[in-house]
Amino acid sequence: MNIVISNLVLQFEQIYMVLNEHYYQSKLPSVKFFVAKLNRNKYNYFSLSGNNLMGYKMSTDMIKISDTTPNIIAGLLHEMAHLYDLENGIKDSSGTNNAYHNKRFKETAESHGLVIEHSTRYGWIITRPSLELLDFIDLQGWQIIQIQGYGKPLKASTHIRKYICPCCKNSVRASKAVNILCGDCMKKMEPDPKE
Repeated sequence: MNIVISNLVLQFEQIYMVLNEHYYQSKLPSVKFFVAKLNRNKYNYFSLSGNNLMGYKMSTDMIKISDTTPNIIAGLLHEMAHLYDLENGIKDSSGTNNAYHNKRFKETAESHGLVIEHSTRYGWIITRPSLELLDFIDLQGWQIIQIQGYGKPLKASTHIRKYICPCCKNSVRASKAVNILCGDCMKKMEPDPKE
């Protein structure tokens, strides 16, 4: 199990570096990843390890790793938005344990690949991958390592559907079931069987 966990940590470190380069021009500091059981109902969280001189750590809950790859990566980008705001002196949350996410957080997150929706209790916290992020994940070919013994993957919380042309393999995403033709070869696009 330790080998699998170390592979997962390595995978998160690599994904973080690619996301940092793509969305933040490599301006975010490096972080150390840990796998732990968290008391919070989140995908990921980050916190200072001691003080600024010791750097940042990002912990992820083993149970949450059973979610879909896009949701896990959106959770990671959510925390990267907090890190960006922290590094740039932007106060993006308040309240007990900084649980309430304000409009500054929404602006940062949405300018870095996420769709953020409002929760009455926690503010701008509901996080989904944008269509651009979904395409970027597909382009990278990322599939998060599934840890055996930690439950089955959860159903995707996103309502986005992917359609593929059976002829030329062009793809589109839609927020509802649609009948759509490929403009290049005029064939009816089909739902992606992988999703």
